[in-house]
Amino acid sequence: MDPVLGGGLLTLWGLLFRLLHIWVASRTELRRTEIQQQGLSERVRHLPPGSRLLERPGSVEIVTGAQPAEFRRG
Repeated sequence: MDPVLGGGLLTLWGLLFRLLHIWVASRTELRRTEIQQQGLSERVRHLPPGSRLLERPGSVEIVTGAQPAEFRRG
């Protein structure tokens, strides 16, 4: 086999492998996020009336029960 052709095929194989790795990693991260959101939605659905959900980057705070007077709209 010609060394130039062999080097080209090896480079092409490396690029394809890298692209496959990036694609699989991104799909895995997307699926993980979907599962986390689904679990959060299920938990929120079962909260009692008057509960609040506060989402901040990196954290989620759930306050259960009736809302305090300062948070009520009226």
